[in-house]
Amino acid sequence: MEVLRDSLGVPHVWAGSLADAVFAQGYLHATDRLWQLEMFRRVAQGRLSELFGEETLDADRFLRTLGLARAGQETAVSTGTRALAEAYARGVNAAVDEWRGLLPPEFVLVRATFEPWALEHSLAVEKTMAWDLSQYGISMSLASARAAAGDEAVLELLPSYPDWGVTILQDGPGVPGALASTGASRSGPPAAPSANDASITEPDASIADRPASRNPLPPTVSADLVASARMPAAARTALEAASIVRASNSWVVGGSRTRSGRPLVANDMHLGLDHPNIWYLIGLHAPGLDVVGQSLPGAPGVIAGHTAGVAWGFTNAMVDDSDFFIERVDPADTTRYLTPEGSEPFGVREEAIRVRGRDQPVRLLVRETRHGPVMTAVDPVPGGELLSFRWGAHDPSTTFDGILAMNLANSASELIAALGHFTSPYQNVVFADTAGDFGYQLAGAVPLRRSGRPPLLPVPGWTGEHDWVGTLPYERNPRLLNPTSGFIATANNRQSRDSLSLLISPDRWEDPYRAQRITELIEARGDHDAESMRTIQLDVQSGFIARYRGRASAAFRRVGLDSLAGALDAWDGRATVESTEATLFHAWAEALRTGMRARFHMATGGSGYFPQYMVGRGLDAGGAGVDALAGQAALEAAGASGRPWGQVHLLRISHPFQEVPLIGGLLGFGRRDLPRAGDDYTVDAAPFEGNLPLFEVTAGPSQRSIVDLGDLGRGGVFILPGGQSGRPANRHSWDQLERWQRGELWRLPLDRSEVEARTISRLRLLPG
Repeated sequence: MEVLRDSLGVPHVWAGSLADAVFAQGYLHATDRLWQLEMFRRVAQGRLSELFGEETLDADRFLRTLGLARAGQETAVSTGTRALAEAYARGVNAAVDEWRGLLPPEFVLVRATFEPWALEHSLAVEKTMAWDLSQYGISMSLASARAAAGDEAVLELLPSYPDWGVTILQDGPGVPGALASTGASRSGPPAAPSANDASITEPDASIADRPASRNPLPPTVSADLVASARMPAAARTALEAASIVRASNSWVVGGSRTRSGRPLVANDMHLGLDHPNIWYLIGLHAPGLDVVGQSLPGAPGVIAGHTAGVAWGFTNAMVDDSDFFIERVDPADTTRYLTPEGSEPFGVREEAIRVRGRDQPVRLLVRETRHGPVMTAVDPVPGGELLSFRWGAHDPSTTFDGILAMNLANSASELIAALGHFTSPYQNVVFADTAGDFGYQLAGAVPLRRSGRPPLLPVPGWTGEHDWVGTLPYERNPRLLNPTSGFIATANNRQSRDSLSLLISPDRWEDPYRAQRITELIEARGDHDAESMRTIQLDVQSGFIARYRGRASAAFRRVGLDSLAGALDAWDGRATVESTEATLFHAWAEALRTGMRARFHMATGGSGYFPQYMVGRGLDAGGAGVDALAGQAALEAAGASGRPWGQVHLLRISHPFQEVPLIGGLLGFGRRDLPRAGDDYTVDAAPFEGNLPLFEVTAGPSQRSIVDLGDLGRGGVFILPGGQSGRPANRHSWDQLERWQRGELWRLPLDRSEVEARTISRLRLLPG
């Protein structure tokens, strides 16, 4: 085996077999990202407190109850995939066995060693990623809001997809499994109030139903620690969480719209931005294997990228994979609960959590029902309802089979077949091949409910009417091939407007601003190339600003701030780092959200779940009350006048030891106060939390990539917001960050000669 590294430390592996290639990949992941592997494993197993003590005990209780490691142990993989995953584990352990000197500084600081890596740890990494992309968070937030504010009030908080929003299947026929096509042009969001889509038809009642979701860890958990462990919204309750950290963009442009006559594929996956980055760039080359792209430390293969024949990219499909069931305890026996067949005993498992500083482990009893674990013991809701959690990723998965089959695919048809094994997490996949075919496929085993549709809120568990009854056959998942429009764009938006989409989600899709803007920019020209794709990725024209800027300027004018109103009217709506208007607008919008939240939750103290889309919904509804709140928000925001967006809208890349006095700064853990353009709704997404004096950004494009199917030998271009190494002092720890900030990309060739020309170091790994 030979490993060639370029000047950014990106390795290309040449091996004599698939097993040797993934062995080398495990070796490289351990060499560059050993602490990340350790954290992935400990999060999945709920073993953080062994290192961090009491601070993470509540997190471990939550994670043990959730059972990521148990779900990973039950994952189904083929014999061939199992052998490759075991070869990967041997590579990880070989790197540790050969380690000279101290382990990375995090191990030294917490006095930890690295236990041998095993197949089960890689399988659990998949479950951890599925959790990061799950719909738990919104559902639990809605459940808590309902318990606190009542059924009637919470109905106003339910998400809805606007009727003007573009769909992935382009409002075509949307026949399940059909190769639908359409070329209709779309305009941007109208200024008129949006409404629920009246064209939606009810799904086949013989199929199924589901509830809501939130993604918290208990509020005592350190945000930096949990961020490094890839857990969302960790340091705050889900009732307070507002930022989008699981959004993404991907699109494919067919040859009819490109300068070369060959397709282009672009992708930027939006996740929490931590150090080290979740992705690791790599090239893997062996007989039958020729692939480059983003890999996930802890797992073999390339997750997203391209082979010699086909390229693909991902966005979260927003499939409603998380149902909460209200369980009714048997009044005659509290160790039992009610089911349609009568009373059944709770399943009970005991977890022993070792805590640094304690002599004895903490005992945790986890109750389970036929639906899944009872989560409210570790994540309670007001009123004390007993909620069990039914989650798609608790079921056995064949995703590892799917990933490795994707890495071996060389055509669109082979990729579609491989995606049939990709069961979780649920992804929108765009793709194109060298023959010129391009398309879209929803990957994942979509749950089916007996009631026919996923419910938004927790549902009775004792009736059986909402029970899961299987999964949608893969052939019925939404698919689109070679549409006459010449492109397909996804940005976590709705797949289609037919009844099939209601089996996927009860309106959990993201607002369509990003998808709409991508569509507009693609349709604006017919000679796209890699540079025009990059321009789209870096676009900071906000659809939310465009829709509500007039309402903002009217609010400033009503309270006598005419000069500020005029500045907003004259503004082009771009959230650049230089823009003072972006600061003014968002200071107003956030102050307005605070006022609306206080009024909405007046009966319960003025705080509670109130997502950002509620601001738009309130402004669309209008009325004297909203005008008064908007005027008050303008007065509060006036102090932001003259401050550039890049001065207050600042990126923090987190590391668990970033805040440790002296050591954090000395060793260079994390980065903070980096000026960031964009907002929640720009293509170059930069969702933020808080209000002046700081709009803090902790999420965004975790990678960017563009692949020209007419030039695969020279390879696609990629970038990470950090670097290849997880060791802070290593020169490859941060050497991609400035390029990422400037929107630059880095080539990962396929051809050996191209790789050789960029090589600055070599490593040989000898069998045995």
